[in-house]
Amino acid sequence: MTTLGNKLNKQHILDIVRMEAVWPQEVGSDDQEIHYYHIIDALNRKWQTIGYNVSDAIEVFEKGKTNVWTRIIEPAPFNPKLTTNDLIQMFHISPEDEYIRNAMQIILNSVERRNEFIARSIYINEQDTFNLLCNMKGEYLRQHQLTDEEFTELYAANPVEALSVYFLESVDIHLYWEWAGAGGTCEKAIQYKQEAPEMTLIQAVERAEDEVDCYVSGY
Repeated sequence: MTTLGNKLNKQHILDIVRMEAVWPQEVGSDDQEIHYYHIIDALNRKWQTIGYNVSDAIEVFEKGKTNVWTRIIEPAPFNPKLTTNDLIQMFHISPEDEYIRNAMQIILNSVERRNEFIARSIYINEQDTFNLLCNMKGEYLRQHQLTDEEFTELYAANPVEALSVYFLESVDIHLYWEWAGAGGTCEKAIQYKQEAPEMTLIQAVERAEDEVDCYVSGY
């Protein structure tokens, strides 16, 4: 049997229907034939997999590993009301996994991004979810950054929120104080991100501190 630890697909199954035989045999051997099965998962995607019976098909589906027998045949429809909480439930993010919860909230900060996350997901498990979040964060930082004007305006109104959106990471008042204490400014953040779009705020703080140390020492 497939255990929770070696499942590649961990999402809930909403419906499963047996379809035609993969390799039709003689009449009377139906219970020994491998059939196609169509599965609707918790993300509202339709999959095709195979098995001798429902239990076998579910086990094949959970193991995944090949797009020959187990694959998505209908993607999830766009959901204009999709929320971060919906994703947390769909992807089985535990209350203890605060990093993934916070990352989803910050990185997937629009209904379009949340739907894109579902569209780009294949297997639902902790590692694949984490990897996709990291990949999408890097893409957004490189290709869909706030404009200088948008960031400057947001920074003037709420620097903590501005830094969180700009760096796509969780920023609290203490981290903002570190940034400001190191001489960090709106202009410096823009300069750093232009040079290194995927720079983290901690890295930006360290760079600002190094620049202050160099200035003080005369180097």
